[in-house]
Amino acid sequence: MTPLVTVIIPVYRDWERLELCLGALAKQSLPASDFEVIVANNESQERVAPVALPPNCRIIHEPKPGSYAARNSALRVARGQYLAFTDSDCIPAPRWLEAGLIHLQANPDARITGPVPIFREEGTPRLVFLYEFHTAFKQKQIASLGRCATANLMVPRSVFDRVGPFDERLLSGGDADWGERAKDAGIPLHYVEGFLVAHPARSTFDAIVRKKRRLAGAMAQRKGYSTWRYVARRMLPPFRQFRQYVLQSGRGRLGSVDAFALFFIHWSLQWADAFEFVRVRQGWKSPNRS
Repeated sequence: MTPLVTVIIPVYRDWERLELCLGALAKQSLPASDFEVIVANNESQERVAPVALPPNCRIIHEPKPGSYAARNSALRVARGQYLAFTDSDCIPAPRWLEAGLIHLQANPDARITGPVPIFREEGTPRLVFLYEFHTAFKQKQIASLGRCATANLMVPRSVFDRVGPFDERLLSGGDADWGERAKDAGIPLHYVEGFLVAHPARSTFDAIVRKKRRLAGAMAQRKGYSTWRYVARRMLPPFRQFRQYVLQSGRGRLGSVDAFALFFIHWSLQWADAFEFVRVRQGWKSPNRS
């Protein structure tokens, strides 16, 4: 029987957390017979997956580097009328697919996203978690701009085909690029509170720096960004974000020392971002994959 929904998950050397994600998908309120799961293995060599796969799940292999190349490979074999995207380290809520279907069946020419709350895994340092909690996956905010992270996206196949596939040249930021193209095509993006997946905070500052560098490299590949403007904006102290930290401190949600520490962490990461942008834009290095 043809599934109603195809769930697409790229994976790159993240099998343990993928198993948790698949476990959450096995607990969906939508019957398993109504959806298929396609895991796109993005390692250079094909391998037997070291995880137990549910009956409605299969793994394909895409050796071309980049999660967007992996997603496009999955799209070519997807059978669902609706496409749901998440990541291997995400934990979808039990009604994730059901909530998405209800909304899209009532709004067939739209795409939807929803919250991506950050949770803390054992061993994650306090400041690392706090930085991620206050800065990562601001889905509601960016949805107002017409784009969202592919950690939590659902769209009718017919609508996706109007926009076209992800840009495989990008190792990061391809979700923003696709969202901008969808917006230009006049396809609205709805933010749905019940359409929810959780995401762990990155576990170290090094992981956060790598993410910043990866995103900066992707931005440098996109010609619409002026080098001097991009760099100049990141040299400035992040006073707007600092104000948010202070407000959280005033409400008892953040210590005052933490607020100042996060301000300087935020600023230093902006500098790392700017430095990476220049190096990639000038051709001194290739964009990072991870």
